[in-house]
Amino acid sequence: MSYKQQVIDLWQVCFKDTDAFVQLYFSTKYSDENTVVHVEDGKVLSALQLLPYSMTCWNRELHISYISGASTWPESRGLGLMKNLLIKSFGIMRSRNIQFSTLIPAESWLFEYYRKVGYGTVFYTSLQTYKEIKMGQRPTRKSYSEEELYAYFMMSMQKRPCCIQHSFADFQVILADLHLAGGKVLALPTIGGYIGGLAFIVPESEKVWIKEWMYDNEKMRTALLAEIKATYPQCEIVSLVPASARDGKPYGMMRIIDAPMILHYYAAAYPEIDVTFSLRDEQIPSNTATYVLHKGFCEKKLFQPDCETPVFSPADLIEKLFSDDSVFLPCMTLMLN
Repeated sequence: MSYKQQVIDLWQVCFKDTDAFVQLYFSTKYSDENTVVHVEDGKVLSALQLLPYSMTCWNRELHISYISGASTWPESRGLGLMKNLLIKSFGIMRSRNIQFSTLIPAESWLFEYYRKVGYGTVFYTSLQTYKEIKMGQRPTRKSYSEEELYAYFMMSMQKRPCCIQHSFADFQVILADLHLAGGKVLALPTIGGYIGGLAFIVPESEKVWIKEWMYDNEKMRTALLAEIKATYPQCEIVSLVPASARDGKPYGMMRIIDAPMILHYYAAAYPEIDVTFSLRDEQIPSNTATYVLHKGFCEKKLFQPDCETPVFSPADLIEKLFSDDSVFLPCMTLMLN
C-alpha cells in the first residue's frame, strides 16, 4: 500500500516548503520502497525517506543511506515514534548492505536527539566571504549540455577523498532545485573550450551563495568569482565550505551501520594503527563487540570490555574515526536540504 499522499501532507505541515519544491521532490526522489512510516488506524503519524547515495572514503566507494524528510505530526511528537522508525531503518539498511547513514539536522537541538540513536557529528562547515575580487578579463561563457556539466562535476567530486557522490539523476534534480530557488549554474571554458570551472549559485537578499563550486586552478577560481560578481554586482559573495571540527560549525551527522566492514576499511586505510577497543551499539546489537585493529586488518571478538579497553558508543566512534583528519575531511553538499 502506498502512503505517498499522506507523506506529502505530513511533509508540508512540518517543513512548509513551496508547492513547486514538494512536487519536484516527490516526483523525483520519493519511492515507496525507500519510505518508512508509522501508521495507526490508517493514518501516517511519522515518516522518513532512505535516499541511496555513494560515498568516496578511504580510497573506496561506500554505500550510504541519507535520511530525508524525518517528520512526525505535531500532536504525535514525544511518543518515541521517530526513534522507532530510525531503529527500523537501521535494520533495512543492514539488509541492503549499507555501511553508513547520514543526515543534516533541520535545527540545532536535533544534533543531540540524533546522537542518542548513534549519529555523530562529522560534517562541519565554515562561512567564507569573498571580498577582494579581481575583475580582469573574463573567459567568454559557453553553453554546455547537462551531460557535459555532469561529467566535469563528477570528475571533480570524485577527486575529493571523502565525499557524498551524486548520480546523473541526482544532478538533474539539483539543477531543477537550483532553478526553483532562482539560482543558476556558471560554467567557464578553458582555452580549448572544455569546462574549467563550475559554480552553483543562488541569490538571497543582499548575498549570493555559492552552494558548490569546482575549478581546475586558481586562475579559474578567480575567473568564477569575477563572473559571479559581474552577474550580481550588488551582492556579497558567500559560501559554506567544508571544515574540521576545530575550525567549523556542526553541519551534518553520520552513523555506522555495519561496524565490522567499516572498521575493516578503516584499518586498511591506516595500516600503522594498532588499537583495541569495544563498541556498544544499543540500536544495532550485531555491531556490539570488541575490535582489534592491527597491521591493516580488523578482528571482531566477543564484547569483552575491561578497564584498559575504551568502550565507544556509535556516535563517539564515528567522531573518533573522522576526528581532525585533514586527508579524509568529510564533505556533503547539494542534498536538497
